Amino acid sequence: MKAVDLSPTTASVRQPAPSWTTEVGLVTGVWGVGVLAAAVFPLQEPHVVRAALFIHLMSMAVGFGAVVMIDVYGLQWLLGRRTLAELADLARVAHGVIVFGTGGLLASGVALHPDLTSGLTRFKLVLVLTLMLNGAGAQRWLRHLKTGVPAETRGAAIPWRVFQRGLLAAIVSQSTWWGSIAIGFITNAKRHG
Repeated sequence: MKAVDLSPTTASVRQPAPSWTTEVGLVTGVWGVGVLAAAVFPLQEPHVVRAALFIHLMSMAVGFGAVVMIDVYGLQWLLGRRTLAELADLARVAHGVIVFGTGGLLASGVALHPDLTSGLTRFKLVLVLTLMLNGAGAQRWLRHLKTGVPAETRGAAIPWRVFQRGLLAAIVSQSTWWGSIAIGFITNAKRHG
């Protein structure tokens, strides 16, 4: 049976990627709308809060689960167990899942009554913005990498600067997600316990 190549060709019409400034503005704007909505629209109905908590937890599981998969593949790539092509393919698919999960976290967070006067909550909001910007930057970096580094590159063949950038993206990713989760747990425990 003959294999069919379904990858985009150079003849395919592809939309150019937005500039980094545009991506930063979009990500920061979405984050800012979420923070502003939490400040302006304090929802009080218990059934709304319960539904929002459910959505928040499911969104965290979906978004963070996809992030962990990409970071595990990235680490395997750095260690020589995966190729750049395998990492990029997973990241392309998982990116939409992460965006969906993060969007659910932002939207549901509005109904969870975040205490915006708390230093801990403000720090969590900075972590969330950082993880969103890091995710956008990592996606952009992977797209750029696919054009400059052979698809079969892995492990010791990875250029040192590329290795450092990949490791930094994974460290920022994990620390901001885990930090946000820990702060959410702490603030929720203080509120209800």
